[in-house]
Amino acid sequence: MIKNDNINFCFRCYHTWVKRKKNSPKFCPKCKSPYWNKPRRKVSKQFVLKMKEMIVSIHDAIIKLSGGELGLRDEGGVYNSTYKLLKHQDKNREKPISIGAFALNEFAKRHYFVDGNKRTAYVVAKIFMLINKCHLKLEYSEAVKFILEIAKYESKLSFDDIRDWLNNSCILIGEKDVESYLKNVLVNLVVGDEEDEED
Repeated sequence: MIKNDNINFCFRCYHTWVKRKKNSPKFCPKCKSPYWNKPRRKVSKQFVLKMKEMIVSIHDAIIKLSGGELGLRDEGGVYNSTYKLLKHQDKNREKPISIGAFALNEFAKRHYFVDGNKRTAYVVAKIFMLINKCHLKLEYSEAVKFILEIAKYESKLSFDDIRDWLNNSCILIGEKDVESYLKNVLVNLVVGDEEDEED
């Protein structure tokens, strides 16, 4: 459970909230789950759908913030990649860099959206790493060249290459810092440096 003296974190819906009582709450105030402080052992269809919608919302927010064309090309593909990412996360809770590498590899290579695929891959990777207490220090403008290499048709970059690149650009963060980092992910993105490359 990602938690300090003031913050609780729900493993079911990823909601964070300020702790007001000494004892842990029985339910998550958002999703009402009594298992909010226990990592999932099995990824349910309902949870995959919820996370898929979150990823689509992230994409839409990026487009509105930085420009581009809204639109979803392959909803089933987003669902499938979300499921695989959640399964990978469950098996690699102690390896946040591996989770980030999986997210980048999965979403940058596949063009599920009309525009903003690489930006979405970057933000999804960053958020999933933060949830697992690891901060990708690079801003998007610094990471875009490498992400373009991942996204190339028949890219020669392997999963290990992506993981090694992330490993050189990450720091582990304390539990108390997770919420503040998450709040600033979209705000701190520098998204104007795509060098007119098409997504």
